[in-house]
This record gives sequence, C-alpha cells and structure tokens, in this order.
Amino acid sequence: MEEHSELRPLLTVAGGSMRGLSFRVGPERQVIGRAPTADIVVYDGHLSRRHAEIWLTGEGVALADLGSTNGTWLNDRRIIGVERLADGDVVRLGRTELRVFDPGVARTDPVGFSFGEPRRDRRPTLPLPIAAPPVPGVDPVPPVAISAVLSAPS
Repeated sequence: MEEHSELRPLLTVAGGSMRGLSFRVGPERQVIGRAPTADIVVYDGHLSRRHAEIWLTGEGVALADLGSTNGTWLNDRRIIGVERLADGDVVRLGRTELRVFDPGVARTDPVGFSFGEPRRDRRPTLPLPIAAPPVPGVDPVPPVAISAVLSAPS
C-alpha cells in the first residue's frame, strides 16, 4: 500500500478550529496532541500535549488514549485501551471531531456522509431549466435595460 498512499485511511477534522484538514494514517504510530512535537498537532486547548496515538495495523486503524485529561471518545463512548476504527467512525479529542475515511472499505465520503440507500422522506431535487438554444432566423427578445427599470417612476 506504500506505493498507493492515497488508499491509506484518512482522518479529517470535521469539527473544531482546524476543520477541513486531513491526515493520512500509516503503519507507524502517530501521536496526536497539542504539543509542537506531536506527529499530528491539533490546536485545541482541551487536548493534552500527547493525547492519543493512531496507527495502521493489518486489521485496520488502531487508536489508543495516552492517559489524556479529557479522554478520547469514539462514537460518543470514552475509550480505554486500544480500539479498532472503522470507516465513518467519529473520534473526539477535546473539542475537535475527527472522521475516519477508509477508502478500502468506504461506505462514507471523507467528511462522513453515507453512501447508503437514498432517503425516502425527501423529494429528489429537480434540475434547473436550461435556456433553449437560439432558433436560426428568429430574433431573440432584447433584454430590458436595467437602467430603464431602475429609472422608471413608481
């Protein structure tokens, strides 16, 4: 997979001050924290300097809390020990929310929207009408001058 790093799992910041940034997960253990020496630096005052650790194993992405003060949360459950992550999981560290996107097994996009069955409680969006192409030999209706509309007495 090293020759195709774009196939490695991706962590995307979905909530917090760094929203929109993404980090690839590799086989080496990466420390997530607010210390400048962390492998993945997250600017959030509610994170510990060395908050959590993430890495890619043969079975998937693994996450471990490093004894942080505010804890590491996986899908609204505080984790203890090593947890395996799946595509679409939400990891919360302090006030920062990360979404897991694993292109090898993806059922979501990088931000976490599902690719499942279409919702039945909404009407489909209709396309906007497209102007008809000009007909040869017919003069188009000239547009009304904006200045004439603006200067017309009311």
